[in-house]
Amino acid sequence: MLRPLSLIALAIALCAGFALPSDAGSRRGVRAYAPPLKDCTRVNGRFGYYGNPWCSPAEQRAWDRAQARRFR
Repeated sequence: MLRPLSLIALAIALCAGFALPSDAGSRRGVRAYAPPLKDCTRVNGRFGYYGNPWCSPAEQRAWDRAQARRFR
């Protein structure tokens, strides 16, 4: 009676020890950088380049860097 129980306990311990978490080896959702907080897409108007009047220069630089990383 004791031997089958110990074998079952051993089998459960081995299965639990070799089981990997579902995200082991997967780096799909991990970002090395934070995305910019605002969409600072540059605007081309009727008479040329207008820029984006709603973004500060720092926000525009962050957006441009994020887009450059995205399209690499």
